[in-house]
This record gives sequence, C-alpha cells and structure tokens, in this order.
Amino acid sequence: MEKIIPAILTTDIADLQHKLEKIRGFADWVQIDIMDGKFVNNISIVLEEISQIEISKDFSLEAHLMVLNPKTYFLQCQKNGIKRVIFHIEAADNVRDVLSEAAKFDFQIGIALNPKTPVQKITPYADSMDVVVLMSVNPGLQGQKFIPETLDKIRELKKLVPHMKIEVDGGINLDNIKKVSDTGGDYLVVGSGLFNTDNIQERFKELQSKI
Repeated sequence: MEKIIPAILTTDIADLQHKLEKIRGFADWVQIDIMDGKFVNNISIVLEEISQIEISKDFSLEAHLMVLNPKTYFLQCQKNGIKRVIFHIEAADNVRDVLSEAAKFDFQIGIALNPKTPVQKITPYADSMDVVVLMSVNPGLQGQKFIPETLDKIRELKKLVPHMKIEVDGGINLDNIKKVSDTGGDYLVVGSGLFNTDNIQERFKELQSKI
C-alpha cells in the first residue's frame, strides 16, 4: 500500500514540535529535512535538536539529508533513532563508500536523485539500498510546483529496477497524488500540500482517499 509521509522543513525547534503534534495519531512516518546551506542554499534544524522533542518518539522518522558529506551525519541519525536516512547521489563523491558506511548502522538507507539526474545513475547501487527518492522539485524549498517529467522517471525506474521502492518528494497535493501513486510511487512525501491547511487531519484523509 502506498504511504503518505508528511515532510517538515523548518529552522525552529518549536515549529517542528508544533507540526509533529498536528500529525500525531494519524501519520506514522514523518520526514524531517536537514539542510547545511552548502548542498542547498538554505539551512534547517540540526539533527541534534530532534532528540530534544519527546514527541518525536511517536513516529518513524526519516531524515532527508540535503547536505555535503552525508556519511558524517549517520552516527547522529542512529543516536536520534532515525529509521530511514536519505542522502543525495549528487552530494556523494563516492556513493559506494557512503553506502558502506551506512551499512554499519540499523536504519534503512535511500538515495535521492535531483530532477535533472538520470535514473540510470542508481542502477549500480540498487542491491545496497532500500528506497530511491525521486525529487519532483529542486531541493531546498517547500511550496514548489511538481515537475511533471517525474512521472516518466518513475516509469523508467520501474523498468530498470522493478523491485525497488520509489519515494516521490516535492509538490505533491490533492490534484496530482493519485497520478503519482498510479504511476508507481510507493512513498509519497507531502509538505506544504498537507500543512498549508486549517484542518491537517482532514487533508491527510483526503490525500489518503486519492490513493
């Protein structure tokens, strides 16, 4: 079954806690964006702050590392109880080395591809990872429009690596979530399409009903 994963991008620990409280009880997974101001222009909350929020233990956390040198973040991810860690193929000088480091820890590992990165880049590493994340916006900002060519990348990836779980991240909303799901998206990451509403629980149910 396709799974909706709320995404939180913030610089403020109080805002993070507020958003987690808003989705507690109906969302089991949540993605927290980690940005270093180098791989992308913006910065975000740092990993160490997540552990200060007791409510974070109510969720399976996914850390989306939009950072350079992603393997240097893995130990803190483990300490924070992160269940799945995503790093960008464009941020890794040696992808195999990053995957080898990730294998020392208990979390699932995934690789994200920016919109312009061909899906063929992932095939050499398919047996060493749990999920591919196809970015359907350029990373670093919430509220961007879904890039429709992402649907072609989903289809292509399904042909190349049929067993691979595909997560789609960026610009997903009520208007396009069914199409992304029907095309082959397994995990559907929703940020502003969920949180920019007065009744977040009702919006979550609406999104879920589409898939």
